[in-house]
Parts: sequence; C-alpha cells; structure tokens
Amino acid sequence: MISFLAALPLLLAPIAPVQNQDGVVPPIQDLGEAWKISFDESEEGMSLEQFVKICQENTGINFTYSKDTGTSLKGANVRMFGPKVIPKDQFYSFFQIIMIINRFVCTRIGPENLSVVVVASLESANRASIKQDALYIAPEEIEAYANQPATLVQTVLHLPNMDVRTMGNSMRQLVVDPNTMQLIPIPESNSVILTGFGSNVSSLTRMLMLIDEVSKPAPPVLPEFEMINLEFASAEELADTLKELLEASRRAATGSNRAAAQAQGPTGALQQGTVESKIMVQPSTNSLIVMAMPEDMPGIMELIARLDVDHVERERNFHYVMLENADAEDTAQVLEDFLSDSNRLQSSAAGGQGQNRTAGSGTGSSSNEVAVVPDPATNALLIAASRSRYEEVREIIRHLDQPQDQVLIETALIELSGRDFLDIGVELGGANLPVGNGNGDFGVSSFGLSTLSFDPQTNEPNFVPNVNNGITAGILAGDGFSLPLLISALQERRNTNVLNIPSVLVHNNGNATVETLDEQPTTDVQQNGQGQSTETFGGYESAGITMQISPTISSGAYLRLGISLEVSNFQGSFSGPIPPPKTKRTLQTVVNVPDGDTMVIGGIIVDNKTIEKQQIPFLGDIPFIGVLFRRENEVEDRTTLYFFVTPHIMKDREFADLARYSYEKKKEAAETIGASRVRIIDPRFDATKEVENLLNGFGMPAYQAADSGEVDPSTLGIDGKKANEMQKGAKN
Repeated sequence: MISFLAALPLLLAPIAPVQNQDGVVPPIQDLGEAWKISFDESEEGMSLEQFVKICQENTGINFTYSKDTGTSLKGANVRMFGPKVIPKDQFYSFFQIIMIINRFVCTRIGPENLSVVVVASLESANRASIKQDALYIAPEEIEAYANQPATLVQTVLHLPNMDVRTMGNSMRQLVVDPNTMQLIPIPESNSVILTGFGSNVSSLTRMLMLIDEVSKPAPPVLPEFEMINLEFASAEELADTLKELLEASRRAATGSNRAAAQAQGPTGALQQGTVESKIMVQPSTNSLIVMAMPEDMPGIMELIARLDVDHVERERNFHYVMLENADAEDTAQVLEDFLSDSNRLQSSAAGGQGQNRTAGSGTGSSSNEVAVVPDPATNALLIAASRSRYEEVREIIRHLDQPQDQVLIETALIELSGRDFLDIGVELGGANLPVGNGNGDFGVSSFGLSTLSFDPQTNEPNFVPNVNNGITAGILAGDGFSLPLLISALQERRNTNVLNIPSVLVHNNGNATVETLDEQPTTDVQQNGQGQSTETFGGYESAGITMQISPTISSGAYLRLGISLEVSNFQGSFSGPIPPPKTKRTLQTVVNVPDGDTMVIGGIIVDNKTIEKQQIPFLGDIPFIGVLFRRENEVEDRTTLYFFVTPHIMKDREFADLARYSYEKKKEAAETIGASRVRIIDPRFDATKEVENLLNGFGMPAYQAADSGEVDPSTLGIDGKKANEMQKGAKN
C-alpha cells in the first residue's frame, strides 16, 4: 500500500479558483499547501460519485465500485455548510470522513503496486462480508491508519500481562457494528485479533496497550543480607527480642492488609508474596545475620543499634545460692514443680482475657523462664533467670530454707520369753507267759519309747529303748516271768530376757533407719549323677531388729512419729542346708507423743499352752494304774514384747541441748565401760569436770552456721564465722 505522503507527488495539478459564468465558486480550490473545499448547499449539489472522482484526481488513488454502489453514489449528494481548508496531505482522511458519514467504506485490495480501493455501501445486502476484505496491518504500523475512519484494517496484539478471556468479554461492548468490527481473543498466546475501521482499531490498540502496560507486574524486590557484629549485647538474647518484635509487627500488618480491599479482575495488580524478616545468630563472633526487605532493613538495624549499648551494671542471668538447712535436690524439685504449675495457671488465666492476646507475651516469654539445678556436693542451687524472676525465686528459697529442729529418739525394745516342757510316759513292751505246756507272747503298749525288732534266728521279739533327754529306765527280765517296762520323764524350763535400746538423731520430717541383724550362712546341696552330693555357699539368712522412724514436730511440743518395726530371731542353730525356723514380729503405726515423755506404742503378749496325751483306751483313765498305759506331753510358750519410745526435740541451733544430752550419755557409758574407753571417742572427756566438758571437745563443738544466700563459689570450704563476715562486708 502506498502511504498518503508517498502519494503526494502523484497529485494532479491544482485547480485554479476560477468562477464560472454564473459567478459560482468551484467545489475545490488550490491554496498552495492546502485545498479549500466548498460544496453546494442545495439539493442539486455535488454527488458522492463526483466527490470520489475529485479525490482520485487530487490523490492519485484508484477507486472502483460495483453497479449497485455506483447507483448509490450517484443518488447521494455531498452536503457541508461552509467552506473548509484541508492540508493536502490529509485530504484522503477527509475523504474517508465524508464517505463513512454517508455509510460508505473504502477497502484496499491487491498488492501495493496493483492495489485498488473498492468503495462499498454499508447499507447493501452483502455488507456482512465486508470485514472479510479488511487489510492486515502490523501492530507497529496501525497508528498510521488513525485518520482513516473508512478503511477496514486488521491486526494482532500480544498482551502478555492481561487475561485475554476476561478482557474479551469486557471489550466486546465497544463493538458497535459486528459487520465491520470484530475482537477475537487467543488465550494460548495471550493475544487478540482486532478488525474494524482504521481510526477505531487504532484507538482500541492504544487503549489495550495502556492497560497491558499498567498490568505489568513490578520487578521482584529481593531481600538484603547484613551481618551485624554486636559489641555489648548477647547475640542469643537480642535475637529472641527481635524475633518477638518482628512477629508482633507481622501480625499487625497481616490484620491491616486483610481489612483493605483488593482489586479484582484483569486490572487488578498481581499478588506479591510476603517476605518475612529472618534473624540468625553467629555465636563464634557474637553477631547477627539479618535477612530483610530493603524497606525493612534500616528499621531493624536502627533497633539493633539502640539495643546494643553498654550498661553500667549489667544484669546477671546466673546465680549461685548456698542452702543452710534445706536439701538442694529436694528444694530444686519443689521449685521446679511450683514454677511449672504457676506458669501453667498464669497461661490459662491470660488465655481467657481476650482473643487478641499475642503469642510470646505473658508467661510464655523467654524472660519468664527459670532454670534451677542442684549441686549436691556443696548443697547449693544454680539458678538461671532474669533479674525480676530471680528476686521472686530468691524469696521462695528464703521461706523454704528455714532451720528445722532435730529430734533425738530413744527407743527400748523389751522381749520376755519362757518355755515349760514336761514329758512323762510308761511303755509295756511285751510279756512272755507260760500257757499250758508251752509259751505265749503278746504286746501291751507302745508310745515311741522303744523300737520293736525280731531275732533273725529265733524269731523272738526284741525291744530296744530309744534314749531321749531326761531319764529312761525299765525292768527287762525276771525269774520265770518277763515283763519289760520302760519309763521316760523329761522336764524343761527356759526363760529369756532381751533388752534393745536403739536411739537415733533425725531431722524434722526426715527418715532414719536402724538395723541390728544376725546373719547366718546357708548351704546348697546338689546331687551329681553318681549319687554323690556337694555343698556350696547358699547366701545368708538374717534375723534381728530393723526400725524405721520418721518424726514430724507439731504445735504444742508434740511429735507425730511414723514407725515401722520388725523383730525376728532363729529358733535353733544352723545345721545342714535347711535353716532353723524363724519367728518374725512386725509393728507399723503412726502416733502422736509428747516431747520428752516415754510412751509405750506397741506390745505383743503370746501365751501358748499345749497338752498332748497318748493312752490305751479305758486303761489309761484308771486312777493311779492308768499312768502305766499312757504318755503325756505338756508344752507352755510365753512371749511378751514391749516397744517404748522417748522423743527429745533439739531446738538450739548452736547444739547446746544436744551437747548436754551427749555429755550425760558419755557419763553413763563411762560408768559401764570405763572412762578410759569413752576417751577413745572424746580424748578430753573427764567425768569430774562437767563444765569443761560442756565447753570443750565433743560436748560442745566449736561451730557457727553460715548465713544462707548467694555466695561466691571461691568461698566454699571456709568456716561459717568467716563466711558471715565476708557476706556482711559485701552487703556494706
């Protein structure tokens, strides 16, 4: 196609503005750079066919039309009120404006050097096929047809940033005449085909390109990385603080964005992902590695700079607390249970105060965490906590580490046992009496005093007496008469008096165990395949006294004692693999007893009497004579067991009451075993110098307890007096 500028040299020579004989101005006059158009305003004015001829003569463009279109062109006149000056290079555009006003379209058909412009009427019957002859124009050349409103063109636009499906439904409203205009979306390439008059297609093209440019997503903004060396603050602690602040800021921003309205449809901006700021710790250099968006990085660095400052008195997170009275492991367990339950209750209460409570606040914060580790070797507690939390924990420790009174418990176990045994029996072994001309034998009685056997040669019975404890006697033979008579008699009496006085010093609410056991070895007998037996050591069997006692001091100088007592002993000596019988007596109770009083808290009395009689019926019941026909055993066992307890509360922290009691017991021991043996325990003991013994030696130890509280580990091992002086100096 030849552009309008290229067609200018082909313009015909201008028509001179000469009036005709009637003085009528011609319809077109040459003004040099422009044409002056003057149409007759009457109904007999210039026809469109004549106007097409004038355009051909002035532009050099070849026109053609069908017979029907020619008839329409001849019947339509060009009307325009008033003259109009048109630049020569824009005359063809003015021509198309006049043609489209009168419902005619110009379509260029054929290659550039052979092309002809076909004029067709939009009112004709075949106008539906007009757009099929639209001229394809490249997108970059479509602007040249902006001033050609009667020329049908077609182009393809690529819109990479838009959804052409949605856009096609919206832009179809701009297609006013489907016979001449068309918009076809191509989703596969995100393109659209536009068909229509040059001016309309040019306007739609500019509009779509502008929308596509606005819809273009912004280039991605990558996060920045910074490594920040800290001078004063701890990297781990500062990282925790920054993470909590950033998390709170992110939640606030999320709520704000959720409330804001977001654009929808093809004009909405593409959604961008939210990049969270990350903070990592480099312990080796005490540094922070920060990843954040460029707009967030300056604020984070400023916050770090404000937090990384030196303090005159830096807060300590680790503390070393010595305990004076309480046990470190027990106290640590109590603190751990209490703090765990306390934090759980506070978290539950905080959760019910509202739905907007942020995570990481309240008791869930790391600043509220407390770690308590016991040191059994020094009876101390290692505590890690913030300043405020440490003060709270320290106050709890002060209440727990209170001095507890000690209890000296004296017990007395008295056991009286007796046994009476009587065994009397008469046995008639047999009689050899002549009957007629011969002899006859018959048995009379047997109560285990003899053993019956027969002579293998004469087959005569023999009675062998069983010799037992006591006396065994009898008549074995007589002249012409033989009547063996055995008499056995045994009486045994045994009395036992056992006194055990164990005593123990135990802490209030503590637990003490006292054992006095007698252990006897046993053997295991094993048979081999050859009928031989071997004996090996089979362990120990023990018997004795085991006492467990736990005192609790109540109000009014009363003590609550939990007592478990077990007393056992062997009933005979060890012989062979089977141990002798063993008796066991157990007592378990909880009692309240007054301080310093001796109370009996248990007793066992056993009196067993057994009478066993073996006799010949009827004969054994005959008075006087019946003793010859019976055997009697009478056994009486008596056991009496008492348990006494005397508690003494030792309230003096300087051990004066314990010193007095110890001195009295040493005096008693000196009377029993001698003062020289007592001096093995206390070389300075002298029973004649009571005052000196109370002030020196074991009677009064030179001891002063150190105050409880936080100390320097370097002071461990010094005496209590010096430790107190050092603590007072530190406080001053």
